[in-house]
Amino acid sequence: MKKVKLLFAAAVLSITMSFSAFAGQWNQDAKGWWYQNDDGTYPVSSWQWIDGNADGVSECYYFNESGYCLTNTTTPDGKTVDANGALVISGTVQIKTAANSPTNTTTSNSNTETAAQPARDTSQSTAVSNNKERMVWVSRTGTKYHSNPNCSNMKSPAHMTQSDAEALGRTPCSKCY
Repeated sequence: MKKVKLLFAAAVLSITMSFSAFAGQWNQDAKGWWYQNDDGTYPVSSWQWIDGNADGVSECYYFNESGYCLTNTTTPDGKTVDANGALVISGTVQIKTAANSPTNTTTSNSNTETAAQPARDTSQSTAVSNNKERMVWVSRTGTKYHSNPNCSNMKSPAHMTQSDAEALGRTPCSKCY
């Protein structure tokens, strides 16, 4: 009986662990970093809290009109972002814990690395807008837009909002959509 219970428990764990966790993810191309939300949208011309290392602590990032994260600069609303794109006030990276209580902390480069930022905090601060739009890929000469930059062997595809692609007369690719 113990073996049956153990086998059953192992089977349940195997099945449970085989399901993928759907979370947003950071992506990079020649123009910079952008963040794709778990629903396929991208933040555009807005701030978004993102828990980069899934530790329950989110940093706030600004994304421009093309959906790219700004770094080492002043944002259009006059705020400062560091080399990783995180909001900095008075030299301190602004964070928000999973308990939704915004806090200030000093952070070192080792825990703000942008290369591994798989998850996001879905709660929003009142200072952060919720402006999101789906980003797509287009070729220079085609008539379609794509959700995958590697679809149809595109060479150097451009990244733009879906509404911009549609305004140019592009329609969804039947392979990716």
